[in-house]
Amino acid sequence: MHVTGSEYLNFRSRVDFFSAHLFCLGGATSNGVTFARHPGSTPAIGEDAFTGSSTGAMAAYLWKNGLLESPVFVAEQGHWMGRPGEARVEIIGPRENIDLVKVGGSAVTLARGEFNLETL
Repeated sequence: MHVTGSEYLNFRSRVDFFSAHLFCLGGATSNGVTFARHPGSTPAIGEDAFTGSSTGAMAAYLWKNGLLESPVFVAEQGHWMGRPGEARVEIIGPRENIDLVKVGGSAVTLARGEFNLETL
């Protein structure tokens, strides 16, 4: 499905959320248990190749609702962008009382910069 910028802005004006994390069970590869896409909060902000915070929230939701067989799994994202990523996810605690969600993996530096904050 293709959504235009104006359709997305119209949708965003009617709901209260920061950004959408679209996911499914089943990975892009045989390693993944989940696969996700994370479009930017506005059309001007590009899709995130991999987002750990949203992956953690997704994991907690799936675990709490009994949609995962194991509290440790591989999450995949970014494959359709040509920037495949995967993270190891570990959920600590029973389904009804999650204590912690860990999301980790390797990363690649895509840009490097420096901020210069002038004092007034």
